[in-house]
Amino acid sequence: MVEEGAREGDGERRVKRTGRHSVRRINALAAAIGAKTYLEIGVSRGDTFFSIDVPRKIAVDPDFQFDWQAEQKENVVFNQVTSDEWFLKCDVSRKFDLIFLDGLHTFEQTFRDFCNSLAVAHDRTVWLIDDVVPTDPYSAWPERLEAVRLRKKTFGLDVRGWQGDVFKVVFMIHDFFPMMSFRTINSNGNPQTLVWKAARSNFKPLFNSAEAVSRLTFFDFQRHFDVMHPGTEQEIMAAFTSSYGAEGLGKIHND
Repeated sequence: MVEEGAREGDGERRVKRTGRHSVRRINALAAAIGAKTYLEIGVSRGDTFFSIDVPRKIAVDPDFQFDWQAEQKENVVFNQVTSDEWFLKCDVSRKFDLIFLDGLHTFEQTFRDFCNSLAVAHDRTVWLIDDVVPTDPYSAWPERLEAVRLRKKTFGLDVRGWQGDVFKVVFMIHDFFPMMSFRTINSNGNPQTLVWKAARSNFKPLFNSAEAVSRLTFFDFQRHFDVMHPGTEQEIMAAFTSSYGAEGLGKIHND
C-alpha cells in the first residue's frame, strides 16, 4: 500500500506509516557497525525495508504487498518465497552484516529463521528480532485469528494486536546459545531483541530443555521476564554502538 502523494514503483521515497521504531533502530545499528549488507525476513508492505540505509539489501517474503518486480535493482533484491525456501537455496558464501527477523510470529518459524540465518552470518553480524514481548495472553497465542477471536469473545474488544510466541526464541538463545549475547529494547516503540556474537561469561541455563521452552505460557514469560534482559532503547543502543569494535563488546550484556 502506498500513501497519498507517493508513486507506485518508487519505494525509496515512500512515506512510512508504521515501523518507524524499527527504521530508527536498524539505521542506527547500520551506521554503528558500518553495515554493507542487510537481510530482512518478513517485509509485507516494505514499511521498514525501503527506509533502511544500507548499500545491499535482500528482502524475503512469501507475499509482498507492493509491486516488488518494479522495485528490483542490482543491489536491492526481492525474493517472493518463504524464508525456508530462501535459506535452502541461498548462497551461504555471501554473509550479512545486519539481519532483521520479522516474519511469521510463531516460535517455531522465527527460531528456525534465526538458526538458518547463522549460515549467512559472520562473527560481527548483528540481529534484531521483532515481536518478542506479547501484550497479553491472547497476543501470545501462536494462532493469530484464534487469538483475535477469543479476545473479542471474552472482552468484546476487536483488537488486532498479536505478537505470537516469538518470546520463546529469546529464551532458547538464553539457554542454548551461550556464545550469543542479547538485550531487549523495551521502550519507544515495539519491543525488539538485539542479538550479537559475544560469549556470556555469566551463562547459566534456566530451563535447559527445548521442550520446556516450547511449552512456556504468557504467565511463564511474565514470571521470567528478566531473562529478556530488558532496557530502554537509549540505554541499549548507546551501550552497543559505543562498544561495537571494542574488545569488550560482550560486556554490555552485564551493564
